[in-house]
Amino acid sequence: MGIKNCPECGKLYVENPSGLCPECYAQEEVYEHQIGEYLRENGKASVEKIHEETGVKEKIILRMIKSGRLLVDGVSMISYPCDMCGVPIYEGRICAKCGSSFTKQVKEVWRDKDNYGSQREGLRMYSKDDLKK
Repeated sequence: MGIKNCPECGKLYVENPSGLCPECYAQEEVYEHQIGEYLRENGKASVEKIHEETGVKEKIILRMIKSGRLLVDGVSMISYPCDMCGVPIYEGRICAKCGSSFTKQVKEVWRDKDNYGSQREGLRMYSKDDLKK
């Protein structure tokens, strides 16, 4: 265990699984309760809407989502933007459209790599041995 600076307030604290000092972690639990109440009253919402209504910083809401703290029956009730195109999503980091586009691009790269390798068949590389006596 080491000593770290809290990413929220900058205070020194003994490293723990939450990654926050005890005061900020306690405040995050209060925020979690506020967000939970808001979602129970209003249903699904975006990160921006929750921020506007509760005053909780967007980065804190996103951190809670990524840690799995804001799930209802294993499902996220909060939409947040896709990392690639910005479309609202409820799980993962990218939407299905960007995911399939990314997969297609990776397959093309691997196909091109395989074709490049077959064009070079029969070629050899030689190196000069450096004999020092």
